Amino acid sequence: MIKFGYMMAFRNPAQLSKLSDVEFYAAMFEQIEYLDHAGFDTLWVTEHHFVDDGYLSAIMPMMAAVAARTKRMKVGSFVLLGPFYHPLRLAEDSALIDVISNGRLRLGIGVGYRHEEFEIFQIPRPERVGRTLETIEILKRAWTGERFSFEGKYFKFKEARVLPKPVSPNGPELLWGGMNPASIRRSAELDLGFACNLGSAEIRKYHEALRELGKDPAAYSVVNSLQIYVADSEEQAWQEIAPGLMYQMELYSKWLGESGMDPAGHYRADAEALRKNAILGPPERVIEKLGEVIARTPATEIAFMMQQPGLEPRLAMRSLQRFATEVLPVLRKA
Repeated sequence: MIKFGYMMAFRNPAQLSKLSDVEFYAAMFEQIEYLDHAGFDTLWVTEHHFVDDGYLSAIMPMMAAVAARTKRMKVGSFVLLGPFYHPLRLAEDSALIDVISNGRLRLGIGVGYRHEEFEIFQIPRPERVGRTLETIEILKRAWTGERFSFEGKYFKFKEARVLPKPVSPNGPELLWGGMNPASIRRSAELDLGFACNLGSAEIRKYHEALRELGKDPAAYSVVNSLQIYVADSEEQAWQEIAPGLMYQMELYSKWLGESGMDPAGHYRADAEALRKNAILGPPERVIEKLGEVIARTPATEIAFMMQQPGLEPRLAMRSLQRFATEVLPVLRKA
């Protein structure tokens, strides 16, 4: 049965929002606690650095705070930017979060792409894949709770031991976040789940890569993201989320263009395309359209985005409550 998650980036742009950061974060935790009570499976947080709107950068403290404020839903990163962490410190922090959450931590890891982040952190961008691959190997060894040594190209140490040992038997679930074909295949080769914001074609490529390696796709998580917003009408929904959604996509388009990852401009801020790809409107329409997505997309979990940058939290909460009470129960029975 497909699972349902919720994604938050904690963006509070001054040009769209009148809330102080204290007020904004308080409102976000109201949503988080509601999600836990409403039956969502995972709260996903995402990471970037040095963004004017306060895009979540302190992802590990946030996941610890979410773990402490919730009882049943899992907490995950979608995705954590691997090159910017020392792997042993990441292993310590993630093990502790797994313990205080009683095994509810999931880690999606990616290599990053924004030039500004690499320049300010003084990490050479060409090292991003190698550093992240070594980090994943170190995490797996560290989570055994036993002493171990490691000698790689980027990290070398002797007789390290990470405690407390995670509650999860093999450590928190790891998922690889990526977009291009090489990255999709790498996820299968690393024996990791797949966190993506793409479509069914990319997920099928991941499943094909698993099968070629003799692995069963049914044994792996695939988490896909989707913009959903519930309102009395599709037009009302679009009017409420359009400013934040357009703002967000303009930034992503700029970042991807500067990084060389989108030379053709596929991720440009196109209002018509954004509206078409989102699921908006009254509960019955959301149920119908989301059912179609679930039927054609071989994901194990869909992470919904409702709290767009600058959207009044009360409006996002209204949409969330209507989804939880009028949409989610129908989907759970399907």
